[in-house]
Amino acid sequence: MNAASSTALSARQGQNPAHVLLTAAVTCAGREAPAACLHALVEAGIQDLAVVCLCPAPLEVPVLALGRALLRRKALQSFVCLPLAAGQSPRAVVNRLVATAASPFLLLLSSDVLLEENSLPPMLAGLNSNAALAGVNPLLLAGGRASGNASARRRLCHLGSVADSRGQIRYLYEGLDVGHPLAARRRVFQIAHEAALLLRREDFMAAGGFQPNLEALAGIDLCLRLAAARKGFFSSEPAARAVLCDSFDPWKSCGLWNSLLQRGRLDPALLRPDYHLQAQADGLEYGLTPWLVEGPRNLPLAPAPHSLQNSLDAAWLRWRHAPEPDALLHLLRLLPSRERGAAVALCRELPSSLPRVFAWYTHCAARLAEFGGQEKLGMLREQALEWLAQARRFQHEQLRPGMRALARAGIYACSLDNAPSIYDAWLELREGNSAAGQPEARHLSVGRQWPEIAVLMPVWNPNPAFLRAALDSVLAQKYGRWQLCLADDASTSPETPEMLRAYAAQDQRIRLVIRERNGHISQASNSALALSDAPWAAFLDHDDLLAPNALLEVARHAAECPQLRFIYSDEDKIDAAGVRRTPIFKAAFDFDLHFTGHLSSYAASTLRAANGLRRGFEGSQDFDLSLRVTEKLKPEEIAHIPRILYHWRIHAESTTSGVASKPYVLEATRKALEASAQRRGLQATVEPAGKNNFFRLKTAVPPGLRCSVILLADAPRPPAPGLVQCLQELARQLQLETLWQPLTPSALSRADLPPQLHVRSLPPAGPHWATACRAAARAAAGDVLLFLDAALLPLEGCRPEQLAVLALRPDLAVVGGCVWQGGRLWHAGLYPDATGLPFPLQRGATPDLLPSLCWGQLLLARRVLAASWRCMAVRREDFLRHAGFDPALGPLAEAEYALRREGEGRSSLISPWGQWLLPGQAQEESMTPRARQDFLRRWGEVVRNHGLRNPQLRAAPDFGWTLDLNGV
Repeated sequence: MNAASSTALSARQGQNPAHVLLTAAVTCAGREAPAACLHALVEAGIQDLAVVCLCPAPLEVPVLALGRALLRRKALQSFVCLPLAAGQSPRAVVNRLVATAASPFLLLLSSDVLLEENSLPPMLAGLNSNAALAGVNPLLLAGGRASGNASARRRLCHLGSVADSRGQIRYLYEGLDVGHPLAARRRVFQIAHEAALLLRREDFMAAGGFQPNLEALAGIDLCLRLAAARKGFFSSEPAARAVLCDSFDPWKSCGLWNSLLQRGRLDPALLRPDYHLQAQADGLEYGLTPWLVEGPRNLPLAPAPHSLQNSLDAAWLRWRHAPEPDALLHLLRLLPSRERGAAVALCRELPSSLPRVFAWYTHCAARLAEFGGQEKLGMLREQALEWLAQARRFQHEQLRPGMRALARAGIYACSLDNAPSIYDAWLELREGNSAAGQPEARHLSVGRQWPEIAVLMPVWNPNPAFLRAALDSVLAQKYGRWQLCLADDASTSPETPEMLRAYAAQDQRIRLVIRERNGHISQASNSALALSDAPWAAFLDHDDLLAPNALLEVARHAAECPQLRFIYSDEDKIDAAGVRRTPIFKAAFDFDLHFTGHLSSYAASTLRAANGLRRGFEGSQDFDLSLRVTEKLKPEEIAHIPRILYHWRIHAESTTSGVASKPYVLEATRKALEASAQRRGLQATVEPAGKNNFFRLKTAVPPGLRCSVILLADAPRPPAPGLVQCLQELARQLQLETLWQPLTPSALSRADLPPQLHVRSLPPAGPHWATACRAAARAAAGDVLLFLDAALLPLEGCRPEQLAVLALRPDLAVVGGCVWQGGRLWHAGLYPDATGLPFPLQRGATPDLLPSLCWGQLLLARRVLAASWRCMAVRREDFLRHAGFDPALGPLAEAEYALRREGEGRSSLISPWGQWLLPGQAQEESMTPRARQDFLRRWGEVVRNHGLRNPQLRAAPDFGWTLDLNGV
């Protein structure tokens, strides 16, 4: 829907539109019509005003009523309401409306902002008087909180946005009384607040408007481009004031930028540090809090009356200026329940809200000390150096106790995908203890049963600091029986071979070859392998790190299980500051998913039999290798070590920063999968599976395949046209029969279906779906049974024939798909939890998040504990021979059948080709105490120890994977 050309009301009275001075683009920020915002706008002192209101479609009628009322009062020149369709970007619509506006000035206004009387004329005057001024904000006052504190309206929320030494955004002097002399000073800033921003229309157009794909960062991006185009700045007008009603605006606006910055998603150089300059200009000392938050010291920012020191406003300001766990928990205790839920969600979504791992603080303190010296900030430098001298005390007396308090309060009680800071807490509170009970190097019997391991490192022009750290991580191994085999791939930097020679000279376990010609990573890795005579080999990139116990764990597994030929571990990422993040906790080996990565170790004989790495697959050479090796291995020859043994370096040239940094990776991955399918005799094509480096196989349908589609109906409604069309397409690809299986007598009636579907109606066989599935299977004639809820609709790209083809595989018992409801994921397979019960992984997720949830695995074919009965394919003979589902187990019948079959070596698989929509509201089937008890008695231990669950993980309340912080 194009809102700008929709049927929305457009009414004009009074002067010709060409006489309009200012166009206000008002964006609705909530679910209510912006009455207060619009009434305040017309009192803000501009007569020649046109208003365009962008609102959700359900608000169109009340917004139009507001516009008509204002037009009757002759308060506006014109009023247009633009209803937005679901998912439509308001910034994209603003771009279009500005292009057609006739006024010289533009006001971007959120409905959360209430302009005070006559606030617009001084803003216009300021913008007109200074050609270097790119835009003007009013002083934004805090709108008051649920506590009802009237004094909150006199407190500054946004005087201007400044950047600290790390490039983080802060609201200057947030909480300062509006009557304080510092609030009256005219200042300049690098960026402005998008919620109430006055601009020249020509500047907006020249800058290209918003970049809507940047979403919440589009406002800051626009400001940076506006300032660059004018070689100017922004300002806040002291004579103009407005109330910002969004209580959490500073948290959300600053927190998003700062979190992305902290996670390496933004360049710190985008903003130059100016927080300290503002403080110095105001004669204020600039220093640190114990948690390394920089800012002016001794500025009166809390409410003045002593009776308000324990108020919600005081708690809020304490949290904003000293964001530490005690302050956060105190604020949460005071917030009303509705706001408390929103605040907890912000904590989880924005990593800058919660404590970081200790390494982050030590790096930060060192940088602050350096910055303080450069900028002659004596207090800042002294406090940073003092902090570094007592860093361990901070870790043990403040950081870890603070994290424990947050864990006890339930802040971390959600999935890793929804709260990345859980990993910081786990590193501090759990990882060091998780190795308890594991062998130490001094306790090992280093005889023949403990193998020597060759670490293969191809090297080409790395960052010298990263290379040194990689080499040192091998030297620091707790297990000493290793060879480090280095192959310099004709580096053009003379420093690289010099460093390698120096390391080789200091330790006889280091072997080095300097290649005369560059052959890229595959050939260089093979050159490193040629140096080795160890029975095992592990790969290490020249800028990554091994965990200190990495080789010890590999050696232990190889010694305990001599049949092993391939071992892989968990991994995470590490930035230039040595801060770890983005863990990847893997499951037991799944060839379809093939999620192995780092650290990968091979029996050297197996590696040589595969002829090492192949040229032409650079970028995915390790993936190609693992495919070629594991195609020939038995399950007992592959092991997963559920520990993080590898730290993948984040930098601009690495694929950790995204495949866009190395676009050839995509083609190499596709080629590797295609070659694997050919070796296995599959007639298949490789197709993209969404964003990132993800692909899926589409397999040809074998001739003569007979498939019985069983439509399980619990209501007297016919299949939707979309499902009928999908089945007609299926009938063109294989021999199809369709069985209408009612669960109840009321579902007997159905509409006539096309004859090519070969429909047969069966007698009712419910009321439970498990009973109906068994009855229909006995009546079916197909080789493959495809059970479908009769209410389903196929989504774009749904290919049910792929489920039928996969069901023919002898290693699979069930092949399922994904069921969506109301735009959210309902069922993408059941996974095992530490409770002994299965759970639906990522229930409630939206489609746009799938590439980032669970490391993108939901986009791919993958093993699961069980699939949903609403869409699953099985071999008929196999299903009947094993008695199908047990209705006595209710919602656990799917999992019970799948576990029975898994015990015979037959797994369950979810195919990305099965994507279905379930209209209406699906009700979760209730579980009886007896069913739960029986399932746990028989299968609880199997589920708890299932290889699909990494031992470090458990199910979170929001249906994702999380780390166990209970009892820390």
